[in-house]
Amino acid sequence: MERPVRNLVRTLTLLVLISTLPSPAAATGDLFRFHASQGGFHFSLEMVGRMDPGYVQVSSSDFKPWMPRQPYYIEFNRAQQRAYVRPRTRGDLPWFEMDVVGTRGVLHYNGRRMEGTAEWGPW
Repeated sequence: MERPVRNLVRTLTLLVLISTLPSPAAATGDLFRFHASQGGFHFSLEMVGRMDPGYVQVSSSDFKPWMPRQPYYIEFNRAQQRAYVRPRTRGDLPWFEMDVVGTRGVLHYNGRRMEGTAEWGPW
């Protein structure tokens, strides 16, 4: 009888130790979204991460699979709810510029100027 009790105590101790080990976080962090559309054109930009600006993902109805990547300059202030994204150089490649204050923003893309909405996470 003593042996099963000892095994039970060891098992419980081991489970408690395992539960205190750090585990990888599943949360992706805070999220920022911006959406703009005009006619059949739509554009969206998302920033995910605990460190601002984090991971940036852009999609558009106008982008092609072979679209060249362009380096961008990003100013991002979550506390003031301000975001500004522009290309480092405006060469021959397609580019966009986005300026957001609060929940409203302006997008310049390929000769188009349109207004959009922003959402500041977390949700």
